Parts: sequence; structure tokens; C-alpha cells
Amino acid sequence: MNRRLIAVLVLFDINWALAVFGQQDTLLWQALTTVAMVACARGWRLGGLAIAAIGMAFDGLLIQQQVLSLTGSPVAMPIHLALLWVGFGLTLAACHQRLPRSPWALALVGGVIGALGYFLGVQFGALQLAPTTALGVIIIGVGWAALFPLCRALFTTVSPIAHGR
Repeated sequence: MNRRLIAVLVLFDINWALAVFGQQDTLLWQALTTVAMVACARGWRLGGLAIAAIGMAFDGLLIQQQVLSLTGSPVAMPIHLALLWVGFGLTLAACHQRLPRSPWALALVGGVIGALGYFLGVQFGALQLAPTTALGVIIIGVGWAALFPLCRALFTTVSPIAHGR
């Protein structure tokens, strides 16, 4: 594992903690962490930003359908959540070569990771899921099971340099 990948992974953990525990109160630190991730993500930026756009669109749909609501946030896509999506997109792009090749395995990974991330957000009080937490986690898990293979295909399409093309 190279230093840039390790840096992106560590910075994402910091980004996630700032978004979940600090939300609007830690925006400056989260923005700086995100800028550092972008700096480390040479070759992964375009794919990472495309994945971030998918994540923001998915969360926007979940918010609109009232499956997801964010604690203390009057807006549909608060800045701390958008920064978290940029960080996640860059992290997923950075790890793309370590992800399963099989679309089914990738769907399983996406479904489990997606559901777990939101479940932890509920447990830490950063968000609520409806109509119940369990049903919200299932909806999100199914959504990410569909989106993870799409993200891999998208990354392969928009980041040919990272794939040696």
C-alpha cells in the first residue's frame, strides 16, 4: 500500500469523524481535511468527484423521500455532508483496485458498507432514518448495492489515466 493511499484513508477517517461528531461546528477542519485529500488523490480526482456526485444525488433523493433526515440541519445538502461525500468519493476511487471484480461481490460490499455507515450515523446522533431505522438501513443498503458497481464502472470510464489507458 503506497503512502498516498494510506494518507487518503487516514484523512477520510478524520473527515468522517468531523462530519458525524462536529457537523457544522467543524466545517473549517473538515474543509482543510478534504483539501488535503484532494491533494493526495492525484490520478483519482475525477473519478472521486464523480462518485461524490452520485452519493450527493442519492442522499438528496433519500432526504426528499424523507428516508433520511440530518440532525440540526435545515438544508437538504449541508456543507459538512457534501465535504464528506467528496472525501468518500476520493477514498473509493483510491481503493478501486482493491475492490472485488465481481459485480455481485461489489454489490454485497457496497450494500454492507453503505448500510453500516448510515447505521453508525444514527447511533452517533448525526441523522435519523425513517420510517424506522431498520427499514431505512435496508433501503440504503439496497441502494448502495446497486450503486457500488455503477461507481466502479464510472470510475473506469472517467479515470483512464489511473487504469493505464
